[in-house]
Amino acid sequence: MKIKNKKLNLLCITRKFPPQVGGMENFSYNLLNGFNEEQVNKKILALGKRQCHLIWFFPYCLLYVIFNAHKYDMVFIGDGVLCSLRFFGKLFARKTCFVISVLGLDITFKNPIYQLYLMLFYNGFDDYICISKETEKTLRARGIKKSTVITPGVDIHKFENVSINPSAFQKKYNLNEDCLIMITVGRLIKRKGVQWFLENVMPQLKDKNIIYLVIGAGEESEAIKSTQVHYHLNNVQLLGRVSDEDLEALYLNADLFIMPNIKVANDMEGFGIVAIEASLSKSVVIASGIEGIKDAIIDGENGYLLESENKVEYIAKILDAYQHKNEYKLKSEKFCQYTKDNYSWEKICSLYLEHFKSLIERK
Repeated sequence: MKIKNKKLNLLCITRKFPPQVGGMENFSYNLLNGFNEEQVNKKILALGKRQCHLIWFFPYCLLYVIFNAHKYDMVFIGDGVLCSLRFFGKLFARKTCFVISVLGLDITFKNPIYQLYLMLFYNGFDDYICISKETEKTLRARGIKKSTVITPGVDIHKFENVSINPSAFQKKYNLNEDCLIMITVGRLIKRKGVQWFLENVMPQLKDKNIIYLVIGAGEESEAIKSTQVHYHLNNVQLLGRVSDEDLEALYLNADLFIMPNIKVANDMEGFGIVAIEASLSKSVVIASGIEGIKDAIIDGENGYLLESENKVEYIAKILDAYQHKNEYKLKSEKFCQYTKDNYSWEKICSLYLEHFKSLIERK
């Protein structure tokens, strides 16, 4: 089928979509709405509500696929939870391509009933599009051999036309003018490595004019608070959840964005969207070089990758930034441009579309 000069008929199905808020919701919205309308006729079935509504959303999608999948060149399914739609849809639409997005946690979730479900229905897609090489590695461990890596994108205009008021920011968080500001943003869970960072790195920086602001909440919040108190870390502020306006200000005023992830069994960082958002804000990203972070941050191009749980490397890099603050400010400009050039949604959606057309033509 030659489709390069004709519109692609695409059915997209996702259980994560705005107005609900989250990483998967943003990914789905930007990807599915980013396809060029001159090249794609698309239909989106999306659950923009809490996941308890799957009880009706899934049967609706199942019936729609059974009766309509044959009208489309391709059906794109958002994650593993909806994988059985391919099995039933293929019974009535053998010529239609079925592809699925692989996010990482959607295939590593250890519930035995869910894993049985994946065992029954997850195989047989025409392709599996992984958000990182680490996610692809996890997929291949399941015995699936055909896959493609296309990273998520980022809104490259996110921080444009946002005013910065350093003096108001310093007053709000009780900071002095010359301090090095580091931030971490995300759910406070074990693999994010914040507690490890507080125990091993921050005590060595207490005599420096360095402040560490932690934004987010989660199951590790109490343990992190206890660690701060135990080590008398007056150079650490735990901010919890903050408003969107405050989060923008934190990104734009930070000198360094710290992502000190550690390896945790049966858990993984599928990508690292906060890292490339930080790069866009012109914070210099310093991150652990593990899992999907390695697809978000390219060492020396839009940030720095360090060995996970290597406190010597983290301390040395932070002190280097502290001693050469102006040089790092110049580097942040270059890093920001690399991120804009390589992770715009326009570019990512174009890669998806080219790949979809290639799959259909081969089929």
